[in-house]
Amino acid sequence: MTTAPQIDCDSATSKGPSTRPRRRWRKALSIAAVAVLVVLTAGAWAANEYGPRHGFYLFAPSPERYAELALDVMDDGYYASGPRWDEERARVHAIAVGASSIGELHEPLAAAARVAGGKHSFFLDPAKAERSNTRAATEFNAPTITSADGVTTVTVPAVGPVSTEMQQRYAHAAADGIASAAATTCAWIVDLRGNTGGTMYPMLTGLAPLLPNGTAMTFRTREAVDTAVSIADDGAGIDDVVVPIEGMSKVAGQPIAVLQDGDTASSGEAVLTAFRGLDNVRSFGSDSAGYSSANSVHPLYDGARLVLTTSVYVDRDGRSVDEQPIEPNSRTAPEDTIDAARQWLHDNGCNR
Repeated sequence: MTTAPQIDCDSATSKGPSTRPRRRWRKALSIAAVAVLVVLTAGAWAANEYGPRHGFYLFAPSPERYAELALDVMDDGYYASGPRWDEERARVHAIAVGASSIGELHEPLAAAARVAGGKHSFFLDPAKAERSNTRAATEFNAPTITSADGVTTVTVPAVGPVSTEMQQRYAHAAADGIASAAATTCAWIVDLRGNTGGTMYPMLTGLAPLLPNGTAMTFRTREAVDTAVSIADDGAGIDDVVVPIEGMSKVAGQPIAVLQDGDTASSGEAVLTAFRGLDNVRSFGSDSAGYSSANSVHPLYDGARLVLTTSVYVDRDGRSVDEQPIEPNSRTAPEDTIDAARQWLHDNGCNR
C-alpha cells in the first residue's frame, strides 16, 4: 500500500519569509500617525480659537484679530445690545482693518468698553495695567478691628488685584478680629466709608461671621439670568468659596450698623448690598457711588486688560440696585455718622 506523501503546507506554498506582519505593523504606524496629527491639529485650532479668551495665545494676533477678540468679549457687556453697540462695534472693526499695530486700537477699544459695559467698565493699556497691579500691592491695607464700650468696629478698606496670599491675609484680619472681639461685644459697626472696591470675596469672607449662610446677593445679567453669591461656613463665593477660612463661628442676634458714603463703590457696594434686608441691620451716612455692578477681567495679548461690566447687583429681597447709588437707612452728615450709629446700637440692646 502506497502512503500519500506528507506535505508541509507552509513550505510548499511560500517562497520565503512572510511579509504580512511587517505590512500590518507599518499600516498601524501610519494610522497612529494620522490620528496624532488630527489630534494636534484640532488642539492647535482650539487653542488658537478659545485660548485668547482666557489669556492664552498660540500665535501673535494681527491688529484685526486682536480687535475681534476684544469685541467678542465685549458682546457680553451689560449694555452690549441694540443699534448703539452695533455701530460702535462696526466703528472699531473698521479702524482695526486699517491698523498697522495693536497699540493703535487701545483708544478705540477703551471707548467701545464704555459703550458695551457702561460707566463701570474700562480698558487699561499695558503700562496702566502694570501700574494698577503694582499700586494694589503697595497700597494694600488689611481690615482693622477696634472696640469701645461693647461696640466693635470693623473697618473694611478697598482691596485691589492682589495675590491669593494677600487676599487670604485680608480675610483673616477681619474674621480673626471678629472672633477675638466677640466675647466682649454686644453690637457691631461695619465701616465701608471710602471703600472704593476691588475684589469682593476677601471682604465678604472676612465679614462672613456677621452674615447668615445662604444667598447674600445676586448678579443679574441683561438677559435677567441670576447668579447667587453665597455665604458658607468657610467664606463667600458663587459655586465655591474663593478665599476660604476654616473654623469660623457665627455672631448672631446682635445689632449691626453699616457706615457708607459717596466713596463706597463697586465691591464696597457689594458688601453693602449683602447686609441689606437683614434684621438688626441699619445703614448710616450718605448715598453710595452707584457703581453697583459686577465686572469680569480679561487680559489681552499685549498685557492690556479689559474690565467689563456684565451684571448688576440684586439684594436678598430681590431688589435690583441697577448701578444706582444705594441710599442709607439713616441719612447723616459725615461728622454725625458714627454718633448716630452708636446711638441706634445703644437703643437696640447694646447698653454697656
